Formats: sequence, C-alpha cells, structure tokens
Amino acid sequence: MKKLTLLAVLLFAFVLTYGQRVSTNRIKAQPYGSELMTPVPEPTESGLKAGGDIFFSETFDWADNSERGWSLPAGWQIVEETDFGCPWIWRAGTDSIKGLLTFEPGHAYSKSPEDGYLVLPMDEYNYKDGVSTSNGATVWFQLPPIDCSTHPGVLISFRQFFRCYYTPDCRIQVSNDLGAHWANYSVLFETPISIFCKNPYPEVNISEVAAGMPEVWIRFLWNSMERYFWCIDDIELMESYDNDILLENSWQYMVDLSNEDTNESYCYMIPNSQIGADNFGGYYFRGAIMNVGMADQEGCKVNVEIFKNGTSVYNQTSEARDIWTIERDTFDISTVYNPTGYGDYKMVLTAQTDQADGRMTNNVYTDTFYVTDSIYSLCDYTWEEHASTAAWGNNDGDWMGIAYDIKQPCEANSISCAIMQRPKNRVASTQPGYYFQYWLYKWDATEGVWVDKITSEYTEVTPAMIDSWVTLPLQKDGESEFMEPGYYIAAIQTFHGGGAGASNRIFRFTIGADQGHRYAYGKTLFRRYNEETWNSGDELEMIRLNINNTGAPKTADVVFNVDMTVPIANGIFSPGADFVDVSGTFNAWGSTQLTDADGDKIYSLTVPAMTLFQSIQYKYRINGTTPEFPTTGKNRDYRISYYNMLADVFNNGVSLGVDVNTLSSSVSVYPNPASDNLNISIVNAKPTDTDVVITSLHGQVVYRTRLQSVIDYTLPVDLSGFAKGLYLLKVNDTVTKVVID
Repeated sequence: MKKLTLLAVLLFAFVLTYGQRVSTNRIKAQPYGSELMTPVPEPTESGLKAGGDIFFSETFDWADNSERGWSLPAGWQIVEETDFGCPWIWRAGTDSIKGLLTFEPGHAYSKSPEDGYLVLPMDEYNYKDGVSTSNGATVWFQLPPIDCSTHPGVLISFRQFFRCYYTPDCRIQVSNDLGAHWANYSVLFETPISIFCKNPYPEVNISEVAAGMPEVWIRFLWNSMERYFWCIDDIELMESYDNDILLENSWQYMVDLSNEDTNESYCYMIPNSQIGADNFGGYYFRGAIMNVGMADQEGCKVNVEIFKNGTSVYNQTSEARDIWTIERDTFDISTVYNPTGYGDYKMVLTAQTDQADGRMTNNVYTDTFYVTDSIYSLCDYTWEEHASTAAWGNNDGDWMGIAYDIKQPCEANSISCAIMQRPKNRVASTQPGYYFQYWLYKWDATEGVWVDKITSEYTEVTPAMIDSWVTLPLQKDGESEFMEPGYYIAAIQTFHGGGAGASNRIFRFTIGADQGHRYAYGKTLFRRYNEETWNSGDELEMIRLNINNTGAPKTADVVFNVDMTVPIANGIFSPGADFVDVSGTFNAWGSTQLTDADGDKIYSLTVPAMTLFQSIQYKYRINGTTPEFPTTGKNRDYRISYYNMLADVFNNGVSLGVDVNTLSSSVSVYPNPASDNLNISIVNAKPTDTDVVITSLHGQVVYRTRLQSVIDYTLPVDLSGFAKGLYLLKVNDTVTKVVID
C-alpha cells in the first residue's frame, strides 16, 4: 500500500469518505467545520521519535499566595467571547462545583486531584443568589505556544469531566498559523444532552495540524451552552507511535427479523426461553477502528471471541482492510452467535493489524451478559446516574419505560425497578411517601397504539425502598399476563405530589440509570401524563421485566485466587510459616484459609454453592490478623455469577507498610528466560499511566510502550525481533532483568 506523507493526509483528510466509515462527530474527535489549514511539511528527522514520549504536560498546579489563590501562568490565555462574566477558573482539588442543577465534588476523573484543575462552572454562573439566568457563553482557554517542529506525530491526551445542555459543543481547536485558521476536534464522543461525558480519557491525534510545526496553538472551547460544566486536567502532548490503532467503539446487536422496532443491542440479562425462539436471530458485532499512528496500517480487522463460563465458544474475525493514518473504518462480523443455555458470556472485541502495534491496551473492549431463566434486563445491578421525567415536564403521573422484544410466548410475573436518591442532591430525589405503579404495555401494530395489559398495585415508597431494587408482582387475571411475541414496554408511573409541571428542584421521582455499557438508542422511553406518545430518552433506565420461568442454577462455586508475590518478596509473608485467609460476608467475616499447591505464589480456595447474583464483600489477611488495605479499611466487592474465577493481588500489589504513592508498580515477568514471548504483569496501587521500556545493556531502547490508567494488567511482548542476551525492563521506577535465549 502506498505510504502517505503527512502533507497528503492533510490535503485528503477533509474530503475522503468511505461507504463504511463511522460518522466523525459521533465516534472520535475529528476535524469538522474548519477551513483547510496551512499544509504540514513532510517531517524531517526527529530528536524524539519514541512513540509515547511526552514533550508537554500540565497538571494545573497553579495555587499561590495571591488574593484569589491562583495565577494564570505566562503564555496561557482565558477568553470569554460573549462577555457574560463566565470565564474558565482554577479550582483546588477539594473544591466542588455547584449551581442550579450541578452538585459535583470536583473533577471525577483527574489523576492529579491534589494539584487542582480548570473548570467552566456554567451552572454557578447562571444561578446566583437564588436567581436563575440563561446566558449561553462561548469561552475558551489556550495553552502557551508549543514547538512541535521536531515531532513527526502529535497526540494530545487529557482528563475531562463534563455535562452539557441543549446541543452539546465541547471541542479542541488547533492552529499552526497564529490563529488565522483553526481545525476543530469534537470531544463529545457521542455524549447526548444532560448526560455526563462518555469518554473522560480522550486522546486526539492532531498530527495533521501540529506535526512538524514550530508554533502550535491549542484551545479548549465551550460554545454557547448555559448549563452544567466542563473540567479539564492532566493535559499531555506525546509523540505518536508509528503503528497504533484504536478500537474507538464497538457494538453488539441482536438481529431483529421484524420491522416494528429497533435492534435490541446490548442486553445484560436475557431469558433462555427467548434466545431459543426461532425468530431470535442471534447476535452480530461491529467495531470502529481509527489509525492514530504515523504509518498506514495494513490488514486492519476486528476479532470477537466469546467465552461461556470461561470456555471459548465463538471466535470470528471480520474482513481485513487497510486504514490510512488518521483515518477510521468500521468492520462488521456478520456470522451470528446464538447463546446456548444458562451461563456467563464474556465478549472480547479486539482491533488487530498486520503491524506490531506500539500500544495494545487501547485495542480491546470487553463486556459480559447472562442467560437467565426469568430476568429480562438491559441494565446491570449498579446505577451510575439517575433518570427522571424532569426534562419531560415533570408531571405527577409521568411514565418511564424500557422496551423489550418478546420472541417466544411467556407469562409476565413481575417488574423490578431501582428506586434511588441522588447522592449529590437527595432533596430533589425520590422521597418516602411518594407513590408509583408498574405497567406492562404491548404495541398493537394494527391500530398503531400502545395497549396497557397489566399493572401492579399502586404502592407507597417506604424508607426501605430507597436505594434498592423494588420488585412488585403484576396483578394477574388469568389472561393479561400472557405475552405473545411482539414489542412491549415495562414501565413505572411515578407520583411525587407536585402536580403538573412541578419544580424539579423540589419534586422529582428518581430511579437508577446505568451508564456502564454500550446500549442502543431508543430503548429508554418517556411518556407524559395523559399523552399517548412515548419519546426516546438518553439515560438507560433501570427497569426489569421478570417472566414466570424456572430452571437456571441457583448457586455457583467461587474460586478465590490471590497473588502473594509482593508480600513474599518484601518479607511480609513467608510460605510455609505464614498463612493467607479470606474473610467476608459469605463466611460471616470468619477465617477460611487458601493454599498454594503448585508453589506459584498464587493461593487458591474454592467455596461451593454460593447464591447466584448475590453481592459479597471480602478481604484477604495474613495469619488472620494483618488485612490488606489496612489504612483505608475498604473491602473488595463482588457479585456472584455462573462462573467465578477471581484473580486478585494482595493489597493490590502494594507492600504493607509502604506508602502507596512511593511504590508505583509491582512487576513480575514470565517466562524468564524467554524465547518467543514475554509476559509482563503490572499491578499499580491506583490507576496509573505506566511507561514500559526495554533496553539493552548498552542503553539502546528496543521496546517502548505507554499503558494508560493501569491497575492490574498483563502485557504480552513478541520477542521474535530481539537478539539473544540480557536486557533491562523498566516499568515506571521498577527495573527488572530479562534474559532472552
């Protein structure tokens, strides 16, 4: 394939399209609405060519003794074009963000919260002294000019946290001609209105504008929005890798053979009776790959492997295509997969290329779904946000609902809903004394209307229901509970006592919203009181439909495994003389010892017949007295599924008695000596960007990669291009000798 220079990429990037390309403003930051920039010259030899090398960083450590507590460093700019008095401001890491609709304790995704961060608190600006205004500001901050003349490729990464109102517009602007022209990169990543950002860890390849240029200007622009906020921290500019592809997005679709509704997409729990139906259709998969490296990538493809209870049952790869640098393409796997029987199904989607990828950690997406007997649920058990009808009128008696496909005749048994209070604002949340009722609707295709089939009792919210899953039986009459194949809505009708159009700062019935997976749009629905039309929403409401089926296992074994390598290496634990046990809710915080039969420093224990889908807490201890996490007192959380093979590391790899901030990484290497492949196991005390470098004894760098937000990760390294000998492996500040034979 012809290798394009950066100049050619720049000239073509704004005009090339593919039949299967993903929409640029829905998947990944990409130029839009911009005039053509000054052409980028073909890069010359660089003094800094190692992919991932950082040549500019900012953690916003701007606190000082000035009157306002901070100062803008030289070269930085903050400008509000609309002149409403709404500038970006600096906040200490402990400072919160408030306002009419915002109640945030700070930057939720900062990796350096102690330094502070920049924030545009629009809710605070538009709600002062109890008075609400609606000033939609256009405001930006700009970094000092950055010399990229020696960098043939430039990636910018940062930590963001935002929520937007109306039509969201958060973008990066980049100029290489002193601001005469700007390239625009959206950083929304499909985030809709009133939802927290979908991608808090963005990385944007700005090589087409910045690479090889002596003076690059970079802005963060908020455009004409009045509500919520945008936080920025931990900005880094780094050298692009030659070979680096990114799995930007991935989808799991349920094939829908009818024309009456949309694809089901991801579904956390689906009853076995429904997947066995002739018209179920099966699942197919899609992945979007972007080439964020400097070289064109040949043979790009998406692989999907599915494991049922730990055993591979499906492995398919899409057709391969080439992707030019800074371009993207989507890949379909049309061979459908039909789950077979009750179980835990783990999906692993991997972006692949014929080249040796310089950074493999951004190539993989994993998720799990379950085949049950009775629970039909798009959402999991834990809410990340809340859903309500506040944006849909907030009337007493409004509905929220989830659409479900019924493929096989069955009997509706009950409906469950996660009724919760907002931890950031419990006043504007569900209160004891509110009322609710569950409904089941069916789509009548002949009449073109939704027909209510069956309801639960009209029920008062009690204190015990708050922050809990609440299941109510449906009032069966011997007929209405039976469902034929078709399209249904499991709904909750909510009553807060505020009447029509109530103030959502006082009256708001809130339920859980799941943001932990990639769902299809159009399954979450709202309906106003006395209106027949159901409207699509964005938050995935946590409402389940339960059918009257049985047969699935009720219990499962749990295998506890804990790696004791670090305590052994640091003399905290002596095999044979000491013992490690596990103590938790499952054994009433008693003591159950683990053993290491094969001497690999991983201690194991099998606990049989634990109740399926129950949530447990536990800790490992040395000699029954010295627990992991001794300074924080936290526990491990786990929910029992059909397949439970835990892989824990004692105290998350931090040596007891050592400050977690002084021990950046616990590293183990195997096999060592190695010949074909090397596995580097890395455990950090907290999510940490981790540099992995292998050098010869003469100091020559033979391998380098950067892993983002690593807690526990095993990095495979292909040694086929390495000469035999002794090498030094450096993982952050930890150095290990590696022998290649």
